[in-house]
Amino acid sequence: MILGFRRCCFLASFLLLASSVGAYAQSVAAIPDEQVKERLSYVENALQSAQPRARTWWYGWIAGYSAGAVVQLSLAGAHWNDVKLDKGTPVPRRVRDRAFAQDMLVGGVTCALGAGNLLITPFSPAYAASKLRPMLEGTPEERRAKLEKAEELLRQCARREREGRGWKTHALNLGANAAAGLVTSLAFHRRWTDGLVTFATNETVSLLNIFTQPRRAIRDLNNYEVTYLGKQGDYVQERPARQWLFSVYPGGFSLGLRF
Repeated sequence: MILGFRRCCFLASFLLLASSVGAYAQSVAAIPDEQVKERLSYVENALQSAQPRARTWWYGWIAGYSAGAVVQLSLAGAHWNDVKLDKGTPVPRRVRDRAFAQDMLVGGVTCALGAGNLLITPFSPAYAASKLRPMLEGTPEERRAKLEKAEELLRQCARREREGRGWKTHALNLGANAAAGLVTSLAFHRRWTDGLVTFATNETVSLLNIFTQPRRAIRDLNNYEVTYLGKQGDYVQERPARQWLFSVYPGGFSLGLRF
């Protein structure tokens, strides 16, 4: 009885998905060629305009995390056998001093995890335009096929941006950073304040990574659906670019940010 109910639910879900895909394909096929060109131009421009900043963010963080991992792990190895003079005993003696090496080891592993996460979950806006560009658009049929692919890529980019700032990303970073703090305090038998500093430092870097991530595809998808697909909502205007201002005058200088 339960198995039959599950089969019915699966069949209903499949038919609903198939009908929605079929309806979408029919709606695209029914669009006049001039509007197909207009829509395609919008999405292509959105993907191409977003790509430079997306690549800067993605490649930049991969490079930063990778460099941090290499440098910190190298320092951990170089300083693992450091010693210091223990003056807390009647006769001062030399003892192991691995606090710095331990901090570098934890930091290096954390950076390696950050770089690995970016590599196994690629940032779609950084390469979506490149995947769309080779597609032909010389005939109405080719343009319709390219429009379908363009819309799929734009939705994929918007979904990836939402996931990058979603609660799951925050939770994973929080868990990894908390684990790093616990390793510092418990596994290395350090003070709890040392573990707290490790956690706070790593969490700061994680939040910087999250909140510098581009969100342009989310806005572009919303505007596309509002303009062409009849979505209820507001057209989101592009924010003016931030601009650093620097000027020198007799007796001093000024620095400001315009946004």
